[in-house]
Amino acid sequence: MVERILNIEQEQIDRRATRKRVEGVLEAVRKYRTIGCLRRENGSISSRNELFKVAEHGAAYPMSSEDHLLGECGEVEQAIYGLDEQEQEIIRERYLKRDKTFDFLLFHELNLSERTYRRIKARAIEKLAYMLRLEVKLQKGD
Repeated sequence: MVERILNIEQEQIDRRATRKRVEGVLEAVRKYRTIGCLRRENGSISSRNELFKVAEHGAAYPMSSEDHLLGECGEVEQAIYGLDEQEQEIIRERYLKRDKTFDFLLFHELNLSERTYRRIKARAIEKLAYMLRLEVKLQKGD
């Protein structure tokens, strides 16, 4: 692990693809937090009544993957706790709230310049990528 951290600067990372990957995970966590409790409640009701099986409603995730999503939520939370306070605030406000806040509103709300806000946000996403092992390495031809 220490070697991995020391080699971060030397690795060639596709920043755009990495950011999209991290944002995708954060979006999945936000959605699961929003509807996950409701799905669990409805799952217990539908298991008693065959007319309302989750599969018949075209569920996006089979019931067995809910444990996976719950675990992923825990991993993301743990990784967020590893960020600096300001980075945590930006990630939580921008990506994890039920009603997401847009960047241009958030940097004003946090009394940051746009440039400083974007630097902090990029650094937070990069840290999350490494903590969650979501970084995308550049191919040799890139």
